[in-house]
Amino acid sequence: MKTSKVLAAGLLMLGTQAAMAANTIDMTWGGWGGADFGAGGVGYGSGSISPNPGAPGPFGSTLAASGAVTGVGVGGDNFTTGNTSYAFSSTGSFNTWCVDIYHWLSGGTINYTVGGTAELQTANPGAGTFGATRVADLQKLANEVYSGLHTQTDSAAFQLAVWAVMFSAPVSGVYQLESPTFYATNNSTGFNLAQSWLSNLNSAPVTGHYDLTYLYDSRPGSQNLVVFTTAVPEPETYAMMLAGLGLLGFLRRRKQAA
Repeated sequence: MKTSKVLAAGLLMLGTQAAMAANTIDMTWGGWGGADFGAGGVGYGSGSISPNPGAPGPFGSTLAASGAVTGVGVGGDNFTTGNTSYAFSSTGSFNTWCVDIYHWLSGGTINYTVGGTAELQTANPGAGTFGATRVADLQKLANEVYSGLHTQTDSAAFQLAVWAVMFSAPVSGVYQLESPTFYATNNSTGFNLAQSWLSNLNSAPVTGHYDLTYLYDSRPGSQNLVVFTTAVPEPETYAMMLAGLGLLGFLRRRKQAA
């Protein structure tokens, strides 16, 4: 009896540890092709931003005026993986977006930890955590514009907007691409499009619903990333759809009987 209790306790502890263990994924960067929207990689737009690993120091327009901003490729990235167990990786290929302006993206295969909105909210980008508001606004941005991304300019604009939501200082509730905490030069690819999205963040119509996955790696030199995938309808949504179809069927049969 005593042995059984010890064994049960040991199994419970192992089960708890397994539940606490973080999920991970090995993923390989697709190279300089950039985000893949179904017809191949669109490549990166060009731009300059601050802060950046190549331009440490104070933020903002004074830094930009001194010429200390760093040129970067602006846009999403495509990764491939042999692990298709996650919704976002089910096809073996997926696009990611940078939420880390302090590290360059590492090439080759990287093992990332897989998290969600809770982990992104508590992530520390170097000057405090992102928090719930920025993460909610990031999902709002995706819901409003992500389904319409098709070109290199779209890809660049979306990446700029993601950076602004996560790092910039809002003015009258509007995230800015030129701010004291995140600065993008106004000749960056997609600059005007990105700022228009940010300006309409609280008024633009929702065009889709997306789940957010946060991919992060504690080792130096790897950017932390997010992935957006089409949200799976809740069970209640399926129930409403079935009820609606049933009602349509009933009305059709009634009409035929009449």
